[in-house]
Amino acid sequence: MIVSIQGRKGSFHHIAANNIIQQDYELLSRDTFREIFEDLKSEKADVGIVAIENSIAGSLSYNFDLLSEYRFPIVGEVFLRISHHLMALDGQSIEDLEQVWSHPMAIEQCRVFLRKHPHIKIVDQEDTAGSAERIANEQKTATAAIAGKLAAELYGLNVLSENIETDPNNYTRFLVFAKEPAKLKVPPETEYKTTLYTAISHNPGSLVDFLLVLRKYGINMSKIESRPRTGEPWHYDFYLDLAGKILPETHSALFKELQEKSTFLHILGAYPIVYSEFHT
Repeated sequence: MIVSIQGRKGSFHHIAANNIIQQDYELLSRDTFREIFEDLKSEKADVGIVAIENSIAGSLSYNFDLLSEYRFPIVGEVFLRISHHLMALDGQSIEDLEQVWSHPMAIEQCRVFLRKHPHIKIVDQEDTAGSAERIANEQKTATAAIAGKLAAELYGLNVLSENIETDPNNYTRFLVFAKEPAKLKVPPETEYKTTLYTAISHNPGSLVDFLLVLRKYGINMSKIESRPRTGEPWHYDFYLDLAGKILPETHSALFKELQEKSTFLHILGAYPIVYSEFHT
């Protein structure tokens, strides 16, 4: 199996893959999220894993746009507890540092710690683990990376400060995509989630009418995300996460009414949720 991720070995995407992919796999490291979807489209990869939301920094809006553009089936989701660590070459101290490198999302999650060290310049990079790898390869002194412990282990860096994230309840949701069924580490009594992609007429009360159908059938919605519609200013499409495995073959009446209340309705996936116990 070939798994495409954004980031290098040791990244949080890599850790997420280890926590949900059951079989041996080869890793494809990509710089952008679009490349992951292109790998699936061209069949260079069997599985793609994409971060979609962080409990502190919020949604990755661009990735929601990729969901609607490619519409590959979502086959699983993994919740990963994110711990960020400051790491550098051996012999370096926090007082020696002039720069810190990491992905903007990771930097945002560590703002309180970084404000305590104003002498360190923040430099955005494409990847957490990639920052650690570059420091190791270039033997870059006076420079630290913010990444997970796996990156420090893989690239031989010394952890200067552990758990520097602002909120200890720091989680990221990763979605798993595959054209064909993949072997995932799914607990026997796992929870399921269904994600819908829909558009609703631009009339007063249209969204309320749609949501009332969910209430009528006792369906719990855990999230709703709106994204601007390309080519139609101030019109929006919606992504909805529903609790449970909600499919037309088991909920035909529900979907019939939802379709009547929408201009289109697409099921992106009904998939298991994996809560990782791995501490990053």
